[in-house]
Amino acid sequence: MKDKKQIVGILVNPRKKEVGAPLDSLDEWISLSNPGAEFLLATYQSKYLRTDYRNLKILPVEEILARADLLVTLGGDGTILRTVQAIGDREIPILGVNLGGLGFLAETPPELLIPNLQSYLMGKYLVESRKLLNCLVVDRDERFFALNDFVFDKAGFSRVIEIITMVDGSLLNSYIADALILSTPTGSTGYSLSAGGPIVLPGTEVFIINPICPHSLTNRPVVVPDTATISIKVYTEHKEFFLFRDGYKVDSYPSGTSFELTKAPFFAKLVKVKKRSFIETLRNKLHWGEDFRNKNRWSYHNLK
Repeated sequence: MKDKKQIVGILVNPRKKEVGAPLDSLDEWISLSNPGAEFLLATYQSKYLRTDYRNLKILPVEEILARADLLVTLGGDGTILRTVQAIGDREIPILGVNLGGLGFLAETPPELLIPNLQSYLMGKYLVESRKLLNCLVVDRDERFFALNDFVFDKAGFSRVIEIITMVDGSLLNSYIADALILSTPTGSTGYSLSAGGPIVLPGTEVFIINPICPHSLTNRPVVVPDTATISIKVYTEHKEFFLFRDGYKVDSYPSGTSFELTKAPFFAKLVKVKKRSFIETLRNKLHWGEDFRNKNRWSYHNLK
């Protein structure tokens, strides 16, 4: 009995003009090498995508998600975050191609798309499981999950909000702040880092509670076990506050709405084809250890 043909789905950021070149190269590579896999390209309204690929079958996203053994994303970390939301609990592995900037999640540069796909199809890869944060809106019985973070935000109102935060039934703090971030280790290098939070290695079994512009200077980020249940209740003088997940607004909620956050029962699966540690990625992305003293030195003289 022949092995089942691998189904590779391709999802792109339609706003990125850089998506065209790697797709052209992929289409040509499939013609020349016959890799024994079927490649499905999601339909998007993008002026940067052709409709006449010879070896990329164009299908709706929903059909691709129902069939794919692997998803290749062309974009950046945001494209991966949106793909994780689309996958839900199906845990389809994702190989992220970075067409953007920093790229902590999308590790594959465009020029390595085909070599990394070859490695995957030959079974030379690892799958990294990233924990997700689950959020229950108690008052509405709604559930959401996030790979990076949830943010409880004052919705542009000039006054701060009050965020009562409990961990496993014990009061942690009644934050008076602009917002509160609840982050996974994956999200620790995102918004939470910009707000002064710690960097946490992906496999660490914790979540981060990080207030934004708290009224009290003694309020600092707190790291709690990922087995904890974090209960949130938000009060505002404004008519509403906002809940964001992974950088996108979920909805607006009235003052007094309660939430319960726990570890999700499923994971995001990220494909790694190179033995590169997160420590190495962190050092390279943030340029730690580099000597900037004589590199592109800025001075008023350069403005003349």
